[in-house]
Amino acid sequence: MNRLIDQYSDEIVQIFGEASAQLQTLPEELKEQALALLGQCYPLDRKDNDGPNMISYLLPYWVGETLGSPIELCRELAVGNVYGMLSFFLLDDVMDEKREVRRSLALSTLLNQRFLEAYQRCFSGNAQLWVYYNRYLAEWADAMYREVDEPMDPRDPGRLARKAAPVKLCSAALLLQAGRDQEIGTMETAIDLALAVLQLSDDWTDWREDLPTASCNAFLVLLQENLQLQAGEVLDESRVKRSIYREMALGGLATLASDYADQLNAMKDAPASLQVFASVIAQSLQHKANEIRDRYDSLLNDGGFAIYLTING
Repeated sequence: MNRLIDQYSDEIVQIFGEASAQLQTLPEELKEQALALLGQCYPLDRKDNDGPNMISYLLPYWVGETLGSPIELCRELAVGNVYGMLSFFLLDDVMDEKREVRRSLALSTLLNQRFLEAYQRCFSGNAQLWVYYNRYLAEWADAMYREVDEPMDPRDPGRLARKAAPVKLCSAALLLQAGRDQEIGTMETAIDLALAVLQLSDDWTDWREDLPTASCNAFLVLLQENLQLQAGEVLDESRVKRSIYREMALGGLATLASDYADQLNAMKDAPASLQVFASVIAQSLQHKANEIRDRYDSLLNDGGFAIYLTING
């Protein structure tokens, strides 16, 4: 991910600087929280370069480069997307009961308004754009609602991508501005594939905290399929860890991520940086799966007790 971040470092400094300056006008009781959230997402101060979040604010540049869009327009949409990213982060945390509800909902509403204002400044007379906004928002809401009652489907990239659907507004906006609205569907497919890879990676990272609601997590859904659990059987942390090492459970998830990345790479008109983004994440998952396999094989040669300690330690 470092290459993608480094390539846009000057733009990142500018868009985060603009967002920070604009957030100074928020009510005092919300400004501190907003600036803290913004700081947490600033990639140039992080060792991990904040790889997963970069799609939110770099997608306008990736799509814009493909279309030859003005850099000023891409930058404006990128700032708007920073606000959208923070707004939906807050909503996700509220739904996961990780934040105080009243303050977070108030701040999320204000940030979403900033997100919309950025697009309105650029596309005030384009009613068609708001048709897409309403559709993407409905996709997000559907994803949040359905995950409570329906197991996640790891083999459905469109559904995997829905929790991040609003990020696609920038691509629709840029294609409309370029008079290429007939290509919006194809671009949506490309972005969905990248978002699906990202969601699979997130679900691997978050499997422990998602255990109480395992059906919402694509990795845990795949694992349950492989284990063929009977009614009443509980999927607990020790069972997951045993499957990770003994059944190489991550391998199936990594294969799906690689398949989605390959499909994206086969799309000749997809933004090149979007393809790189998805490929790097998929390769990272595959590397981790290979690392686990090699470690298990090594432990197997050293004796079963070491394996037991690794799995249950």
